[in-house]
Amino acid sequence: MTAVAGAAAAVVALTAGCGGSGHSAGPGAAGTRAAATTTAASSAPGPGPDNGAAAQPPAEILQRSAQALRDARSVRAVGTVAGGGAPITMDLRLDLDGNCTGTLSESDVGGLQVVKAGQQLWIKPDQAFWQNHGGSAMADAVGDRYLKTTSDDPDFGEVTGLCDLGSLADQLAAAEDLTKGATSTVQGRPAVALSRTTDGGTTVTLYVATDGQPVPLRLEQEAGTVDFSDFGTPVPSATPGPDQSVDIDQIQPEASPTTV
Repeated sequence: MTAVAGAAAAVVALTAGCGGSGHSAGPGAAGTRAAATTTAASSAPGPGPDNGAAAQPPAEILQRSAQALRDARSVRAVGTVAGGGAPITMDLRLDLDGNCTGTLSESDVGGLQVVKAGQQLWIKPDQAFWQNHGGSAMADAVGDRYLKTTSDDPDFGEVTGLCDLGSLADQLAAAEDLTKGATSTVQGRPAVALSRTTDGGTTVTLYVATDGQPVPLRLEQEAGTVDFSDFGTPVPSATPGPDQSVDIDQIQPEASPTTV
Protein backbone atom coordinates (compact mmCIF):
# COMPACT_ATOMS: atom_id res chain seq x y z
CA MET A 1 0.00 0.00 0.00
CA THR A 2 1.12 3.60 -0.35
CA ALA A 3 2.44 5.57 2.59
CA VAL A 4 -0.75 7.58 2.64
CA ALA A 5 -2.90 4.47 2.77
CA GLY A 6 -0.57 3.07 5.39
CA ALA A 7 -1.03 6.09 7.59
CA ALA A 8 -4.77 5.88 7.13
CA ALA A 9 -4.73 2.18 7.97
CA ALA A 10 -2.82 2.95 11.15
CA VAL A 11 -5.42 5.48 12.18
CA VAL A 12 -8.17 2.97 11.48
CA ALA A 13 -6.26 0.36 13.50
CA LEU A 14 -6.32 2.70 16.46
CA THR A 15 -10.03 3.42 16.15
CA ALA A 16 -11.19 0.00 14.97
CA GLY A 17 -14.00 -1.18 17.14
CA CYS A 18 -14.86 2.28 18.46
CA GLY A 19 -17.65 2.91 16.02
CA GLY A 20 -18.63 -0.75 16.09
CA SER A 21 -18.45 -0.73 19.84
CA GLY A 22 -20.93 2.08 19.92
CA HIS A 23 -23.29 -0.08 17.89
CA SER A 24 -22.93 -3.29 19.81
CA ALA A 25 -22.57 -1.64 23.18
CA GLY A 26 -25.57 0.58 22.84
CA PRO A 27 -28.48 -0.83 24.62
CA GLY A 28 -28.50 -0.31 21.87
CA ALA A 29 -7.60 29.14 9.94
CA ALA A 30 -10.36 29.30 12.57
CA GLY A 31 -13.99 29.57 11.62
CA THR A 32 -17.17 30.06 13.62
CA ARG A 33 -20.44 28.21 14.07
CA ALA A 34 -21.78 30.42 16.86
CA ALA A 35 -24.98 31.35 15.04
CA ALA A 36 -25.85 27.72 14.40
CA THR A 37 -25.23 26.60 17.97
CA THR A 38 -26.52 29.45 20.12
CA THR A 39 -30.03 27.99 20.28
CA ALA A 40 -28.77 24.54 21.26
CA ALA A 41 -26.57 25.97 23.99
CA SER A 42 -29.40 28.03 25.46
CA SER A 43 -31.65 24.97 25.68
CA ALA A 44 -29.08 22.52 27.04
CA PRO A 45 -30.85 19.88 29.16
CA GLY A 46 -29.86 19.64 32.78
CA PRO A 47 -31.18 18.67 36.21
CA GLY A 48 -34.82 19.49 36.75
CA PRO A 49 -38.15 17.99 37.87
CA ASP A 50 -38.74 14.25 37.77
CA ASN A 51 -39.35 13.33 34.12
CA GLY A 52 -41.25 10.11 34.80
CA ALA A 53 -38.72 7.89 33.00
CA ALA A 54 -38.18 5.58 35.98
CA ALA A 55 -41.82 4.46 35.82
CA GLN A 56 -41.88 3.76 32.08
CA PRO A 57 -41.17 0.53 30.17
CA PRO A 58 -37.52 0.07 29.13
CA ALA A 59 -38.17 0.49 25.40
CA GLU A 60 -39.99 3.77 25.96
CA ILE A 61 -37.24 5.08 28.22
CA LEU A 62 -34.68 4.24 25.56
CA GLN A 63 -36.57 6.03 22.79
CA ARG A 64 -37.03 9.11 24.94
CA SER A 65 -33.32 9.08 25.79
CA ALA A 66 -32.25 8.82 22.15
CA GLN A 67 -34.59 11.68 21.24
CA ALA A 68 -33.29 13.80 24.14
CA LEU A 69 -29.78 13.28 22.77
CA ARG A 70 -30.89 14.44 19.33
CA ASP A 71 -32.72 17.43 20.83
CA ALA A 72 -29.56 18.48 22.69
CA ARG A 73 -27.79 18.58 19.29
CA SER A 74 -24.32 18.30 20.84
CA VAL A 75 -22.60 16.29 23.57
CA ARG A 76 -19.24 15.43 25.07
CA ALA A 77 -18.32 11.74 25.28
CA VAL A 78 -15.46 10.82 27.63
CA GLY A 79 -14.27 7.37 28.59
CA THR A 80 -13.00 4.06 27.32
CA VAL A 81 -14.37 1.72 24.65
CA ALA A 82 -13.25 -1.60 23.20
CA GLY A 83 -10.72 -1.42 20.39
CA GLY A 84 -9.09 -3.91 18.07
CA GLY A 85 -6.34 -4.38 20.68
CA ALA A 86 -6.10 -2.42 23.90
CA PRO A 87 -9.05 -0.28 25.02
CA ILE A 88 -9.39 3.12 23.36
CA THR A 89 -9.58 6.23 25.52
CA MET A 90 -11.69 8.98 24.00
CA ASP A 91 -12.63 12.57 24.74
CA LEU A 92 -14.80 13.88 21.92
CA ARG A 93 -17.24 16.74 21.48
CA LEU A 94 -19.66 16.12 18.62
CA ASP A 95 -22.90 17.48 17.22
CA LEU A 96 -25.67 16.79 14.72
CA ASP A 97 -24.14 19.12 12.12
CA GLY A 98 -21.09 16.93 11.53
CA ASN A 99 -18.71 18.90 13.74
CA CYS A 100 -16.35 17.16 16.14
CA THR A 101 -13.17 17.77 18.07
CA GLY A 102 -11.16 15.85 20.64
CA THR A 103 -8.69 13.04 21.17
CA LEU A 104 -8.40 9.28 20.78
CA SER A 105 -5.57 7.25 22.30
CA GLU A 106 -4.49 3.70 22.99
CA SER A 107 -2.00 2.69 25.66
CA ASP A 108 1.47 1.89 24.26
CA VAL A 109 0.33 2.87 20.75
CA GLY A 110 -0.19 6.61 20.79
CA GLY A 111 -2.97 9.05 20.17
CA LEU A 112 -4.71 11.32 17.70
CA GLN A 113 -6.18 14.78 17.77
CA VAL A 114 -9.36 14.93 15.70
CA VAL A 115 -11.06 17.99 14.21
CA LYS A 116 -14.09 17.67 11.93
CA ALA A 117 -16.07 20.57 10.48
CA GLY A 118 -18.89 19.36 8.27
CA GLN A 119 -17.27 17.24 5.56
CA GLN A 120 -13.70 18.39 6.33
CA LEU A 121 -11.59 16.14 8.57
CA TRP A 122 -8.18 16.74 10.19
CA ILE A 123 -6.18 14.06 12.01
CA LYS A 124 -3.00 14.77 14.00
CA PRO A 125 -1.13 11.71 15.32
CA ASP A 126 1.30 12.23 18.20
CA GLN A 127 4.92 11.11 18.16
CA ALA A 128 4.19 7.85 19.96
CA PHE A 129 1.65 6.99 17.27
CA TRP A 130 4.11 7.67 14.44
CA GLN A 131 6.80 5.63 16.15
CA ASN A 132 4.44 2.66 16.42
CA HIS A 133 2.75 2.96 13.02
CA GLY A 134 4.14 5.47 10.57
CA GLY A 135 7.86 5.47 11.16
CA SER A 136 10.22 8.43 11.39
CA ALA A 137 10.06 9.23 7.65
CA MET A 138 6.30 9.69 7.76
CA ALA A 139 6.55 11.73 10.95
CA ASP A 140 9.17 13.97 9.32
CA ALA A 141 7.02 14.42 6.21
CA VAL A 142 3.99 15.52 8.21
CA GLY A 143 5.83 17.36 10.99
CA ASP A 144 3.77 19.14 13.59
CA ARG A 145 0.76 19.33 11.28
CA TYR A 146 -2.61 17.71 10.79
CA LEU A 147 -3.39 15.30 7.97
CA LYS A 148 -6.32 16.84 6.10
CA THR A 149 -8.92 14.75 4.29
CA THR A 150 -12.72 14.54 4.09
CA SER A 151 -15.39 12.44 5.75
CA ASP A 152 -15.91 10.71 2.38
CA ASP A 153 -12.46 9.11 2.62
CA PRO A 154 -13.22 5.42 3.28
CA ASP A 155 -9.90 4.96 5.08
CA PHE A 156 -11.17 7.21 7.86
CA GLY A 157 -14.68 5.85 8.11
CA GLU A 158 -14.24 4.73 11.72
CA VAL A 159 -13.17 8.21 12.79
CA THR A 160 -16.05 9.79 10.89
CA GLY A 161 -18.45 7.37 12.52
CA LEU A 162 -17.26 8.30 15.99
CA CYS A 163 -18.03 11.94 15.19
CA ASP A 164 -21.62 11.26 14.11
CA LEU A 165 -24.04 12.20 16.90
CA GLY A 166 -27.05 11.23 14.79
CA SER A 167 -25.63 7.75 14.33
CA LEU A 168 -24.98 7.46 18.06
CA ALA A 169 -28.59 8.34 18.83
CA ASP A 170 -29.83 5.87 16.22
CA GLN A 171 -27.66 3.10 17.65
CA LEU A 172 -29.03 3.71 21.13
CA ALA A 173 -32.60 3.68 19.86
CA ALA A 174 -32.10 0.39 18.00
CA ALA A 175 -31.32 -1.73 21.07
CA GLU A 176 -33.75 -4.48 22.02
CA ASP A 177 -34.42 -6.93 24.86
CA LEU A 178 -33.76 -4.37 27.57
CA THR A 179 -34.13 -4.92 31.30
CA LYS A 180 -34.87 -2.00 33.59
CA GLY A 181 -32.80 -1.91 36.75
CA ALA A 182 -32.66 0.18 39.87
CA THR A 183 -32.30 3.95 40.08
CA SER A 184 -28.91 5.23 41.17
CA THR A 185 -26.91 8.47 41.02
CA VAL A 186 -24.73 9.13 37.97
CA GLN A 187 -22.78 12.36 37.57
CA GLY A 188 -24.77 13.76 40.49
CA ARG A 189 -28.14 13.07 38.84
CA PRO A 190 -30.70 10.32 39.51
CA ALA A 191 -30.66 7.78 36.69
CA VAL A 192 -32.41 4.57 35.78
CA ALA A 193 -30.40 1.63 34.43
CA LEU A 194 -31.27 -0.14 31.16
CA SER A 195 -29.31 -3.34 30.52
CA ARG A 196 -28.99 -5.94 27.82
CA THR A 197 -26.72 -8.89 27.08
CA THR A 198 -24.92 -8.89 23.74
CA ASP A 199 -24.54 -11.95 21.52
CA GLY A 200 -21.06 -12.33 22.98
CA GLY A 201 -22.44 -12.57 26.50
CA THR A 202 -21.35 -9.11 27.62
CA THR A 203 -23.70 -7.06 29.78
CA VAL A 204 -24.10 -3.46 28.68
CA THR A 205 -25.87 -0.85 30.77
CA LEU A 206 -27.13 2.59 29.82
CA TYR A 207 -27.98 5.05 32.58
CA VAL A 208 -30.74 7.53 31.69
CA ALA A 209 -31.43 10.70 33.67
CA THR A 210 -34.75 10.67 35.52
CA ASP A 211 -34.75 14.41 36.18
CA GLY A 212 -34.89 17.14 33.58
CA GLN A 213 -34.49 15.79 30.05
CA PRO A 214 -34.01 11.97 29.94
CA VAL A 215 -30.55 12.18 28.38
CA PRO A 216 -28.12 9.24 28.46
CA LEU A 217 -25.55 9.87 31.19
CA ARG A 218 -23.35 6.77 31.07
CA LEU A 219 -22.74 3.73 28.88
CA GLU A 220 -21.09 0.94 30.85
CA GLN A 221 -19.68 -2.37 29.67
CA GLU A 222 -16.84 -4.75 30.45
CA ALA A 223 -14.40 -2.93 28.16
CA GLY A 224 -14.97 0.42 29.82
CA THR A 225 -17.33 3.28 30.55
CA VAL A 226 -18.28 6.36 28.55
CA ASP A 227 -19.85 9.38 30.26
CA PHE A 228 -21.99 11.88 28.36
CA SER A 229 -22.10 15.52 29.43
CA ASP A 230 -22.13 19.12 28.22
CA PHE A 231 -25.41 18.58 26.38
CA GLY A 232 -26.11 21.48 24.05
CA THR A 233 -22.64 23.03 24.46
CA PRO A 234 -21.34 24.06 21.02
CA VAL A 235 -18.44 22.10 19.56
CA PRO A 236 -15.38 24.41 19.41
CA SER A 237 -15.36 26.00 15.98
CA ALA A 238 -11.63 26.49 15.36
CA THR A 239 -10.12 24.41 12.55
CA PRO A 240 -6.45 24.03 11.53
CA GLY A 241 -5.28 26.64 9.03
CA PRO A 242 -3.34 25.92 5.80
CA ASP A 243 -0.02 26.31 7.64
CA GLN A 244 -1.13 23.79 10.27
CA SER A 245 -2.19 20.97 7.98
CA VAL A 246 -1.16 19.01 4.91
CA ASP A 247 -3.54 17.45 2.42
CA ILE A 248 -3.19 13.69 2.69
CA ASP A 249 -3.10 13.39 -1.12
CA GLN A 250 -0.04 15.65 -1.26
CA ILE A 251 2.18 13.48 0.92
CA GLN A 252 4.82 11.83 -1.23
CA PRO A 253 4.74 8.03 -0.89
CA GLU A 254 8.51 7.84 -1.07
CA ALA A 255 8.79 9.95 2.06
CA SER A 256 7.86 7.01 4.28
CA PRO A 257 7.60 3.21 4.45
CA THR A 258 5.09 1.61 2.09
CA THR A 259 3.60 -0.61 4.78
CA VAL A 260 2.61 -0.29 8.39
